[in-house]
Amino acid sequence: MKNILIKFFKNKNKCSHKNALLNSNEGYCPDCGQYLVKNYYIVRCASCDIKREAKLFWGEIIPKDKYCQNCGASEYYIEKLDKINFIDAQFAIYIKEIANEMKTLHPNAQIWVEEEKGTIKQIETKSA
Repeated sequence: MKNILIKFFKNKNKCSHKNALLNSNEGYCPDCGQYLVKNYYIVRCASCDIKREAKLFWGEIIPKDKYCQNCGASEYYIEKLDKINFIDAQFAIYIKEIANEMKTLHPNAQIWVEEEKGTIKQIETKSA
């Protein structure tokens, strides 16, 4: 119980991004300015690999049912999807997560560094 209260008060002042990514899969949060990406997750049974319905519980993805309805196992794993399709939509949970700094670059950005000898070297190119 103590851990639950600590999590509650620790996350109370964080932005929940409730106004962000309403019609898109990535963009900036209008409340805090963070660049966000919508990631999709599916819970699968570890024994029979069937998709299970999931829920968020204190920021953690868990299955809705304690045991798999197909084989009765309690073990599960979480699969991250790049894109969601129509069939997986009823099982998927999406979470708005802060993107890493490299993804916040413009889609056509290039990164160049100057080496010690005065030569310039390209280290990364991002394209749409």
